[in-house]
Amino acid sequence: MGCLPRPPVVVGRFIRLISLFVAALLSSHCGVGYTIYKSESKLDRLAVPMTKAQVLDEIGRPDRILRDDGRMLVWEYSLTTRNQWLYELGLCPISVWIGGCVIYPFTNIALERQREYPQHVVLVNEELCTWGPPVAILQRRKSCEVAGVPHGRTDGRTGRPEPVITGLGPISRETIDRYRTMAVMLFEDGPNAPGSGSRVAGIVTTLLLDLDMNMVERAKLDEVLKEQVIQLTHADDANVLKVGKLVGAQAIIVGGVQQWEQYEQARTSSVSLSLRMIDVETGQLLFNGEGHLTDPTRDDAESAARLIVHRILARFGSQTGLLGSGRIGVNWELLESGGSRYYAVRELRSGLPAEKAGLHVGDEVVGCNGSLLAEVKSEREAKRVCQIEAGQSLKLDIRRAGSPLELGIVAEPRPGL
Repeated sequence: MGCLPRPPVVVGRFIRLISLFVAALLSSHCGVGYTIYKSESKLDRLAVPMTKAQVLDEIGRPDRILRDDGRMLVWEYSLTTRNQWLYELGLCPISVWIGGCVIYPFTNIALERQREYPQHVVLVNEELCTWGPPVAILQRRKSCEVAGVPHGRTDGRTGRPEPVITGLGPISRETIDRYRTMAVMLFEDGPNAPGSGSRVAGIVTTLLLDLDMNMVERAKLDEVLKEQVIQLTHADDANVLKVGKLVGAQAIIVGGVQQWEQYEQARTSSVSLSLRMIDVETGQLLFNGEGHLTDPTRDDAESAARLIVHRILARFGSQTGLLGSGRIGVNWELLESGGSRYYAVRELRSGLPAEKAGLHVGDEVVGCNGSLLAEVKSEREAKRVCQIEAGQSLKLDIRRAGSPLELGIVAEPRPGL
């Protein structure tokens, strides 16, 4: 039928081989593109003064939030070095045969080269203060601790007041394990403050996740509410309990915003809110919290609400044993290497016990009070092993640059307790 002659087998195999090589090389551009996107050079876009929103617009959302106490934010970004993309692009023709350009970061594994490094961005009162590698900016961060007077303020007021809060209920260390999964309904909005209830509900959910509670996803909750034709807010207790059961929660949290005001000219804000935690089976009130804060240092109601919720849930955490009554001022991350777990110290808060005792960023905590973290089965168990009460001493077994070290740290009382 006039068909063209088939190319020799060797030629066909050669063409397929070349095609695979070209396809792999082209696909590597995605990996290199990712490396360029994650380059530390994006930090060059930062400048002081700059607001939190502007920082997010310039460099995107952080990989981790190391600190958020209502005043100071410490964000961690995992970024590549400036020339990492050139290194990976240069190795593509060599490593393409074994998947190095397709399955990133194979080249880094092969040559034991670290690909990403932590960079910290520090904001005080939602304004950029400093940024850079954790150790390099340690002194500048200490300056940020005592800074934070909003631009234009000249009346000498620097400290942020503590909220007035209450937090009580029968839930305890003995009963908390019955309520491992919780759901948060949208809170009622404050007067003339549409959306304030949704913001507070989001803050409550985030902080409960930090306490290792299992939280029902908002999408699942919305789906059930829609199916049951129940409003997100203003639902009576019977419907609230029904929703809780349908989403598989053992407890459900409802609440409202009573005040949500901010005055730009005076740079002040006032927030009042309340929350209730209810057993979905019995309807019993498990925990009730209320709080108010008038902040004369800034006009940011959401920041004030975050501080109120933080303090209320600190009481909840202490009452249930999820959180010790003491603090040492460290943010660490549970990691695993060679089958053993340890805490990697990511951040130290200036002037608090951990820094005073000589703990360093980059230290690896392998044990607390004689209990090895290598033996824990979960992050929740690790937190309990290293939990500390106010006035007690926490003995840490540490690896620093490969050498063992012991530190004793006396915890100070946690704010709000």
